[in-house]
Amino acid sequence: MADAVMIQGTASDAGKSILAAALCRVLAQDGYKTAPFKSQNMSLNSYITKEGREIAVAQAVQAEAAKVEAEINMSPILMKPIADDMSQIILKGKVYKNMKAAAYFAEKDRLLQIINEAISELKTDYDLLVLEGGGNPAEVNLRDKDLVNMKAAEIAEAPVILIADIDKGGVFASIVGTLDLLTEKERKRVKGIIVNKFRGDPDAFKSGVELIEKHSQKKVLGVMPYLKDLNLPSEDSLQQKDYGNQDFKLIIAVIAYPGMSNFTDFDYFKSAKDIQMRYVKRAAELGNPDLIILPGSKTTINDLKFLYNTNLAAEILKQADKGTEIIGICGGYQMLGQKISDPDNLEGNEKEIEGLSLLKIKTVLEAEKITRQVRAEPLNKLNFFKNSSGRVLSGYEIHQGKTVRASEQQAIFRLKRQKSGEVEKIVYDGTVNESGNVWGTYLHDIFKNDDFRKSLINYLLSQKGLSPNLEAEKTAAEIREDNYNYLAAEFRKYIDLEELYKIIFDN
Repeated sequence: MADAVMIQGTASDAGKSILAAALCRVLAQDGYKTAPFKSQNMSLNSYITKEGREIAVAQAVQAEAAKVEAEINMSPILMKPIADDMSQIILKGKVYKNMKAAAYFAEKDRLLQIINEAISELKTDYDLLVLEGGGNPAEVNLRDKDLVNMKAAEIAEAPVILIADIDKGGVFASIVGTLDLLTEKERKRVKGIIVNKFRGDPDAFKSGVELIEKHSQKKVLGVMPYLKDLNLPSEDSLQQKDYGNQDFKLIIAVIAYPGMSNFTDFDYFKSAKDIQMRYVKRAAELGNPDLIILPGSKTTINDLKFLYNTNLAAEILKQADKGTEIIGICGGYQMLGQKISDPDNLEGNEKEIEGLSLLKIKTVLEAEKITRQVRAEPLNKLNFFKNSSGRVLSGYEIHQGKTVRASEQQAIFRLKRQKSGEVEKIVYDGTVNESGNVWGTYLHDIFKNDDFRKSLINYLLSQKGLSPNLEAEKTAAEIREDNYNYLAAEFRKYIDLEELYKIIFDN
């Protein structure tokens, strides 16, 4: 019996993360204690584990699908781009250093040791591992640098299932070309193929399946349809898109600066029937939204300069004067302040930059990264969340920097930070302006809290003279569970599970 199986793809965004999540839920439903794993991830969307360690959000999603707790071994190496040729490297959940590609790959032996240890520890604790690859395994110019595809499969002794995205076109060439460029040993490791994102009836692709099997000499395990109604967090910026139906009553504008991070914070608005959410990159696209969100940022100073250079800053200030609700999360919170200082040049050569001055706060960027899950008690300072004493909200922090409020500015949350092995500390977070329409917080995932999110939506509706939505709705957790179960049901319907289980158990 193999104790691991790997999902690789013919290209980025082929659907590896989603199908790995599907397989995790199927295996969990069938009684297997399953762990997701991706040896090396590049993403600006991250998650904080209970131990206060930072991992890729994709593996947190897959862990939830597998009904297990997310942990650092599932995502031992995370790369967070900060420039075209530079990334912040997170090893085993902690910041290592900023590195260019050449310096990073020069440490390949150390990285392989980390991957080996993570796989070994996971195999001790779980029945099965579902590995996810990155990009395409046949990038021949990078074969000697591979840490995430065939090298990871070799370490885990995992058979490989190759995923091909038919929606982009060229599916035959991508499959056959990928297999042709693999070494003979690598090709033997590929035990099956899944065609993904088919629009229409997958049964109509029978002749295509026959052609793929003829030219590849590999079994096609199934043809997955395009799952347009799926609502799960994504690690990939390629999947940013506008959401909403024709009956929307409110417009949420998320400012999509180049270094935007953790845009999954806003996934919880996707299923709200009254909401249209759109990503805005230019001043002309802003219009007159009911809510503007400045999201997290991996390069806060550069993204603030982007707001000035695109005239988005001026438009945001106009909206603030009109009374539009404006929220800053993490880096976006820092931008709403009066000044951001970078004395140690953590983000470049800019020592200091003026903020939007919508909040009376100042931020100094620091090398130490704060990564903690938190419980937050609201302090009744937000217009839409009054009389909230006694309620406890959940979230997590991922930031480098300390923010100081002016004496007349009020905090909006009392936090109890959770981190394994530490005494719980009481601290205060967030700031709101005097009129209450501009506020910011360091808390990611704050909108996952159902009462908080629904109160905000109903407040915005009331501000437009519209009736609040009082219909009973599913919680964010219930919606997420529905998505995992729907995904698993579709996987069972269209994939030859008997053949897949033979690959896993008889390999």
